[in-house]
Amino acid sequence: MSLHGVGREGELRLEFTRRETQTALTVNYSRPPLQVMRAIKDVANCLCVYLLSPTGGVVQGDRYLINIRAGQGTHALCTTQSATRVYRMPDGCAEQYVRINVEQDAVFEFVPDATILFADSDFSQQVEITLQPGALLFLHEIVMPGRLARGERLQFRRYTNCITVRDQDGLILYDASTLESAQNNLDKVGVLEGYTCWGSAYLLGDLSKRGIDANAFYEIHQALLARERALGALSPLHRTGVAVRLLSQRLETIYACFHQLRETIRAQYLHLPAAALRKY
Repeated sequence: MSLHGVGREGELRLEFTRRETQTALTVNYSRPPLQVMRAIKDVANCLCVYLLSPTGGVVQGDRYLINIRAGQGTHALCTTQSATRVYRMPDGCAEQYVRINVEQDAVFEFVPDATILFADSDFSQQVEITLQPGALLFLHEIVMPGRLARGERLQFRRYTNCITVRDQDGLILYDASTLESAQNNLDKVGVLEGYTCWGSAYLLGDLSKRGIDANAFYEIHQALLARERALGALSPLHRTGVAVRLLSQRLETIYACFHQLRETIRAQYLHLPAAALRKY
């Protein structure tokens, strides 16, 4: 399907650099419809950047390119101001490419709000992340398949998402899926099973440097997923990582669970004070 005609070519480049004991945003280039607010430091001394959507959402033909570098020893966070709305695309599609490099001993959190797939939308996203020695990454992906208040559930045309994370020893995570609501029964057993929203969260990188054992983490924190009207699991990866899958009837349940997981990691393993995102 065509990427041309209506949409725009958005670009964002961010680079975080450590200056003495502080993290600074030293490169900030954007081309609409991608734009960020002024970087804000939280009480844990993490530099937070909020991605804006001045056009209100993703439209047919949009093509976004995001490049982020978290320099050595930095602690930075990138999120969105609100949910990303993917509008109807009768004759085309939209794409987003995200490239992130987390350098030595850096901590980076990539925690966007949910992606809302409007009826007849077609959106493809590819995320490629490289972790240097000592780096730690927390990221999540949350999806709501339609404007539920309008009864617009599972009416999107296609959603493709591919997340690849590598370190110096090779592949850590490869999570790829293509969902086509008209071609497949997404409510069947083993897929959504009647649930409305879904999300995935990952803690990846040099876990041992922070005193994190993936198997012990799974055993201790599995109870974080025990929430009403939700179905999920927390699992250690084949090496240096932990993954969470969650299905729920409400976005708020997934937000609350992932937020609690993030705060637990910060408090118990990074020894940082509580610093909730401003929107929560």
